[in-house]
Amino acid sequence: MVASRQRRLAHRAERGTTVVIVVLVITLLTAIGMFVIRTVSQIDQAVGFSRQSAQTNALAELGTTAAMSQIVVLGSYYTSQMDNGYQCLANGPYASTPGSTCYRLKQAEIESTTLGNTGHGLLETTTASDSGSFGSLASTTGFVSIELTEKYKTSTPKAGSVQGNGSDFDVTLTTTANVRPISVDPDPCGSNVPAVTIKKMLRAHTIVPGQPGGS
Repeated sequence: MVASRQRRLAHRAERGTTVVIVVLVITLLTAIGMFVIRTVSQIDQAVGFSRQSAQTNALAELGTTAAMSQIVVLGSYYTSQMDNGYQCLANGPYASTPGSTCYRLKQAEIESTTLGNTGHGLLETTTASDSGSFGSLASTTGFVSIELTEKYKTSTPKAGSVQGNGSDFDVTLTTTANVRPISVDPDPCGSNVPAVTIKKMLRAHTIVPGQPGGS
């Protein structure tokens, strides 16, 4: 009787220990699973940010190239506009200094030319037959603006021109590209505006054709 009772007590102790071990194993597996899910989520998020950053770089390069193409055609117009007192962020604390040169070339101004010549803007929207500029599954959009600053006469003749004929200028282009999720909130600082946005700036120097025979 005594031995049988001792065996029953031993079996109860073993069952209690087993339950504790099982609970610990389940808790450990749950923690590992949550860690794996969290890690995978962060990796996906990092990949998305990397993709958005690459798209922003590409948009900045596209905006700069498009601006240069337009400047080749309307160069004298832009160089004359740069003396009209516009203020550009690229000029920093000298934006309002007398003699500071600036012209802000907006995306709509570039697209007014590209749409007329090619029927396409800088960016394509997603349609049934086109995945769009950012991919068919992306709900992002992009904006670009170019500032023309630091105009000064250059002695470097552009290709195909006669040296001493006309007045060419060296101009700095500062392109700002911004890629962010699409929002319908008209207030750019509204509570419904996505907080994830990537901005890239690109600077380039270009020779802008001036007025023939100008000073």
